[in-house]
Amino acid sequence: MCMCMCDFEREVEILARLRDPNIVQVVGVCSREEPLCMLVEYLEHGDLNQYLQAHIAETASPRNTHAKTLSYGCLIYMATQIASGMKYLESLNFVHRDLATRNCLVGSGHTIKISDFGMSRNLYASDYYRIEGKALLPIRWMAWESILLGKFTTKSDVWSFAVTLWEILTMAREQPYEDLTDDQVIENVSFIYHNDTRKQVLLPQPTNCPKEIFDLMRECWKRSDADRPTFREIHMFLQRKNLGYSPVT
Repeated sequence: MCMCMCDFEREVEILARLRDPNIVQVVGVCSREEPLCMLVEYLEHGDLNQYLQAHIAETASPRNTHAKTLSYGCLIYMATQIASGMKYLESLNFVHRDLATRNCLVGSGHTIKISDFGMSRNLYASDYYRIEGKALLPIRWMAWESILLGKFTTKSDVWSFAVTLWEILTMAREQPYEDLTDDQVIENVSFIYHNDTRKQVLLPQPTNCPKEIFDLMRECWKRSDADRPTFREIHMFLQRKNLGYSPVT
């Protein structure tokens, strides 16, 4: 993958100063000659998107007896870890800008670590859209103000977290807003901007998703970023909903 030195140095600088159990760690850098290389810790199961697609929900029906399953508790456990990592970034007033299952890595015991702070694009090229000659953007995960106004904050990350949670509970079986074209996604956020609730479309409630979890998603998709919860609040809420869960290693 090609990248300029400034992008490479930016990502290294960002990752090297982050220290949290749910943030991927840099273990080495090679920048003397191309290709530029950054070594990060190894997580054996790869990215969360592919991990989810390789499993089925424990409640799935009809159920393939040979399929690997994930319980609802495990899904919320993974989402809680993402919220914890984002709570840490929020405490630093650090904005991720591209939170999604493709940018979370899975280790043993369903450990989740947030990765990708602006570089990896090749594998999930269809998740990105170029708006009027600007950089490629993951519009299906982005808050309306980020798309239309170029405003990125921890509260726009909260919006993206809810889309990521939706991905987790749908086992990453489809893109967000699968039935909309990229242009229709842009049109949809314009309806949100104009507060046209008759025309705007939100992601549907996933099968077997409790109302209180879907209500959390909808809180994260509030038009006003001031009305969205903080990651601290999200993390506390998910922790309470998953009390007693113990990951199977």
